[in-house]
Amino acid sequence: MVPAVSGLQPYELTHVPGLAEGLEQLTEREFDVVLLDLSLPEAAGLDGLVRIRERHEDVPVIALTARGEDELAIQSLQAGAQDFLQKGKISGELVTRAIRSAVHISNLQAALRSLSFIDGLTGLYNRRGFVTLGDPYMKRAQRQKGQFLIVSADVAGLKQINTAASYDEGDTALRAVAEILKRSFRDSDLLARLDGGTFAAMAVDANADKAPIIATRVQYNVQEWNNRTIRRYQLKLNLGFTEFDPSGAIEDLIARAADARGARRRRTGPGKKRSE
Repeated sequence: MVPAVSGLQPYELTHVPGLAEGLEQLTEREFDVVLLDLSLPEAAGLDGLVRIRERHEDVPVIALTARGEDELAIQSLQAGAQDFLQKGKISGELVTRAIRSAVHISNLQAALRSLSFIDGLTGLYNRRGFVTLGDPYMKRAQRQKGQFLIVSADVAGLKQINTAASYDEGDTALRAVAEILKRSFRDSDLLARLDGGTFAAMAVDANADKAPIIATRVQYNVQEWNNRTIRRYQLKLNLGFTEFDPSGAIEDLIARAADARGARRRRTGPGKKRSE
C-alpha cells in the first residue's frame, strides 16, 4: 500500500507493508492518492478497498491487480476505486497518468455533490454533471482501450401524461423513471436526466452485447412499476444505445444514442413491442 502526495515530480511516496499501517498513515497525514495492492495478505481482494472507503471516503484509490484479474479490476471500480493498474505492466509514465486521472476524478466526484450538477426533481445528475464526470471515464477508456455503452431513454407520451393527468403526475412519472434506472444499472454506472423526459446512462465496461440484457432489465422494471400502480396511463420508455468511440466526445455519444433511440422507435412503430 503506497499513499502518495502529488506535487512536482517525483512524487513523495510513503510505503507501508500492510493495510493496518496504511490506515494509520491515512489517519495521521493527508495524502492525495493511495496505490493499493489488492493481494495484501491480510486484506486480499476488495476487503482493503472497502475498509479504506469506510474510513476515508474522499481519498482517491488506484487498485493494483495481478495478471488475469480483469474481473477484480472492474469490481474495484464498482467498489469505489478511481482507477486500476496491472502489476507487471506499470511504467513511470502510466503511473503518473493514473495518479493525475484518479485525483481529477475524485475532485470531480466531490464537485458533483453540489446542486449545480444534480437534477432537482429526480436526484440524478443533470446534463452538465453527466458530461463533466463522463469525460474522465472516456479518457481512461481511451488510455486503457476500455469500453462502455451510452444509453438514451425517453418517456413515451410525457406530454399526454401532463395533459391528461396533470403536471404533478408527469413529475411523478419522471421520478419513477429515475428509480427504475437506479434499479436497472449498477452503482458504478452514471445516470442523468438530460432534459424534459430524456435520460441517459453510461454503462461502464459494457459493450454492445450487453445492450439486449440492459434493455430487458429496464423494460422488466418498467412493467413491474406499471403492475403495482393504478394510474391513467402506462409508463413506457424508448431506449437507444451507442458504444464508446475513442474519436468522439461525450456529447457526440449522447447524440448518437438519441439517434439510435429514434431510429428504433420508427422501426417498431406504435403498438409494437420493443425488445431493446
